[in-house]
Amino acid sequence: MANLKDIRRRIKSVKNTQKITQAMRMVAAAKVKRAENKVKAIRPYSAQLEQLLLEVAGAAQQHLANEPDAAGTLKWLTTPTGANNPAIVVMSSDRGLCGAFNGTIIRQALKLEKHLLAQGKTPVFYTIGRKVTQAMKRYGKSTVIGTMVDMTAAPTSMHAKDVVDTLSKAYLAGDVDDIVVLSTHFRSMISYKVQLTSLLPTVSIPDPGVYPAELLAVAPTSGQATVAPREQLIEPDPVTVLNALVPLYLTNQLYTLLLESAASELAARMTAMANATTNASEMIGKLTIQYNKVRQAAITQEILEIVSGAQALA
Repeated sequence: MANLKDIRRRIKSVKNTQKITQAMRMVAAAKVKRAENKVKAIRPYSAQLEQLLLEVAGAAQQHLANEPDAAGTLKWLTTPTGANNPAIVVMSSDRGLCGAFNGTIIRQALKLEKHLLAQGKTPVFYTIGRKVTQAMKRYGKSTVIGTMVDMTAAPTSMHAKDVVDTLSKAYLAGDVDDIVVLSTHFRSMISYKVQLTSLLPTVSIPDPGVYPAELLAVAPTSGQATVAPREQLIEPDPVTVLNALVPLYLTNQLYTLLLESAASELAARMTAMANATTNASEMIGKLTIQYNKVRQAAITQEILEIVSGAQALA
């Protein structure tokens, strides 16, 4: 049985840990509300921007077919067949202590890689977040064409633009024929969902014949929308407008997903630290009871020794 000194040391250690987890919970709770507000604010904008792109693309399709310099613009909008060389952007966090958040993303990324390799595809990965970057380099079998770390807690549109620029060049060069994002979509303070969202081409959803069905729920800012036809006046010309609109749309799409992932991470950390704080309280209670029992046993033993000594002298 542990002695009193060991139990006191352990109680002190657990109390110190509890202070840390409580502080982390409070910090995450303060940040997650701001992150949630950002997500809710950008979702309507993303939906309107997507609808605008679909309308312009739909109205410009006939004009683009007759434009000799529109091959690159048409490539943005052409749905691939088969996606033999897909690029997968995977988002995790840079830090741990957020429950199963990172583990879930990493397991799904490795499962997706195995699924694609089994079909004879040649996937490549772009990792965002230190945890998934380390995991894919250690356990993944595919090429990692780019990484971005130390920004997941506070992503900006410039971070999204840097990723989009790299992936767009690979897409237009023909190195990849489909780009999807594997990330968490924020639902509430206690709930998020890992999903695949199509990034390029811009007017398609992930091919259900290529990707696992359980990851293909349409995200709030992705998927094909049904747009009522209406007269369009495009100035100065469809190619110029789409070449300016598509990069803006892609950057906003990825920025939205970065915000969703950041909000999910903070919510997961808040929940994990709240559970850790509760567990610490329960452990302190059990250790206190054990301490009292050991102390009482020691006191009783001392009394018995005194009484036995007194009787021996009598």
